[in-house]
Amino acid sequence: MKKQFKKGISLIMAASMAAVSLMGCGSQSGNKPADTTAAQSSAGTTAADTAAAGTTAAGTEASGEPVTLRFSWWGSDSRHQALLAVIEAYEKKNPNVKVEAEYQGYDGYYEKIMTTLSSNTAPDVIQLSKEWLPDIQGAKHYLADLSTLPVDLTTLKDRLLEIAGTYNGEPNVFPCTVGGSVTYVNTDFAKAYGVDLTKNYTWDEIKELGKSIHEQDEEAYLMTADADMLNRLFVQPYLAQKTGKPLVDEETYTMNFTEAEAAEAFQNVVELYETNTLEPFGEAATFAGQADQNNKWINGKIGMIVDYTGSAPKYIASIDSPLDVISMPVTSDAKCSGVAYSGDRGFAINDNSEHKEEAAKFLDFLMNDPESIAICKTDVGYCPTKQSDDILIAAGVVSEIQKKGVELSEPNSYTNNMISGNTELEVIRKDLIQEVVYGDITPEEAAQELVEQYQEILDELKTK
Repeated sequence: MKKQFKKGISLIMAASMAAVSLMGCGSQSGNKPADTTAAQSSAGTTAADTAAAGTTAAGTEASGEPVTLRFSWWGSDSRHQALLAVIEAYEKKNPNVKVEAEYQGYDGYYEKIMTTLSSNTAPDVIQLSKEWLPDIQGAKHYLADLSTLPVDLTTLKDRLLEIAGTYNGEPNVFPCTVGGSVTYVNTDFAKAYGVDLTKNYTWDEIKELGKSIHEQDEEAYLMTADADMLNRLFVQPYLAQKTGKPLVDEETYTMNFTEAEAAEAFQNVVELYETNTLEPFGEAATFAGQADQNNKWINGKIGMIVDYTGSAPKYIASIDSPLDVISMPVTSDAKCSGVAYSGDRGFAINDNSEHKEEAAKFLDFLMNDPESIAICKTDVGYCPTKQSDDILIAAGVVSEIQKKGVELSEPNSYTNNMISGNTELEVIRKDLIQEVVYGDITPEEAAQELVEQYQEILDELKTK
């Protein structure tokens, strides 16, 4: 476990112990607003193995002793309702099992889980962010090895368990979502301006195309982006494409990119505006966080938007023209696609649970049973298993466009790490991008500041 987590955990534990009694073993807060392939190949018990052991279709002993499981998660009202319905379906099939729901919004959830784990009062089944694995398993073996329990991990999409649910070679989290980033394209716009939907464009080709389009129609722009999108979907991927790595090495706390590469990434943004490829920043800022509501996009005057695959439904619904997806633009010398393909959260089993086997059977039902998949739709996450796409497409819940986007985002992607997503580093990069866009500093000056400020923060984190 990295040094910055050790001190953080100690402080969280000390400050939170007094609150443990308030959380209770069966409290329900539903009224609150809302890298190893071996681990995957040796995944836990399959459905056939479970059936052979004399279980019901849901995987729990039909005549077993009464069992009470606690299941904790965070999310929106739609996620709450979906998971409550799954619990109800499971209990009907397994009358000897009662699943107590403990759910809330995101705020305070991390602290609550860390406190309950340290005090041995944690739920049996726990929703976690993959970024918390070093905090949890690095402190103590709090989470069970899923490959030793009756949950089928072989249903997960290729590489997903390895990159989103494994810590120190052990599968601890069953990912509940998967995706990356792609370029959404208005196909009518593409036809009108000669955008090739079979092509993986380079950034330079995108700028040439964008310049040509705006010269034909001064109201038209190839792309739009707000500050967050420039930060996470333009500059960060550009640097990953140059290096083939996350921004920061999590072992050494050193930057994987050079000052010259940072200057190049900032310069690329400048040129996207100079060529009128990107809609003027001030106009795009009006629709920050809601690019699908941008008037120019709705009216067919913007042709492309780079965004995450989870955003597909809102872009499909936002325009009358058919939507398609293509890969993100890349540098001419790209070492990877720049897409951080992964699943950012999933479900784990408390290793200290008195009912690990039963908890695993419930988890298997939740993530692998067709009835549960149909109930959850995409409210719990986007299709992490191989069968979930087919089930939800047949039900009219998932579009072929979203499925295509996820499939496009996986090849030649890279695996991001937690330190590269540090909030302070994110804010520094975002602020400097805006200064460059407004012309307050040059790309070279921004790159120098970026490296200097990153180094200062990384040095502090390294010593914690």
